[in-house]
Amino acid sequence: MNPDADRKRALLEHWLTLHDVHRLPFHAGGALDAPASLTSLRTHLQGIQESVYVLVRRSAPTRPVYIGQSVHPYSRWQGHLREIRLEKGRYAAWTVFLAEPLDLYVVPVAAMRGPPIPGFPVTAGAVEHQLISLGQDAYSGLLNQDGVGR
Repeated sequence: MNPDADRKRALLEHWLTLHDVHRLPFHAGGALDAPASLTSLRTHLQGIQESVYVLVRRSAPTRPVYIGQSVHPYSRWQGHLREIRLEKGRYAAWTVFLAEPLDLYVVPVAAMRGPPIPGFPVTAGAVEHQLISLGQDAYSGLLNQDGVGR
């Protein structure tokens, strides 16, 4: 584990706590119910906005499972859920998390209350990069890695 893991965990937890209003119930646990997850997402989204999203276990709401960004989060998650159902490639690892209830932070760039790392920019790409970096260094088991192409 990274020697600065505690400090990085604190930065990550602080940012997620600041944006808790953007956390929504996403998966009840057990068998994947993609339509229910997408309905929850659609209900909570306020139009199409460039956003950063963070998938977390409901039991550990400041420990990321997956981090991403998209101009259209609903469409992006349609794709993620389709690939999870197929359990192929990198999405096969996602199925282990489905046993537990999952929440999803969907934070529009326009609603961000600062960057995760003080002094860094507040753009979707920059915040995603910061969160992935903090998540990798603070915890094990993050499903994506900084610098890995999609």
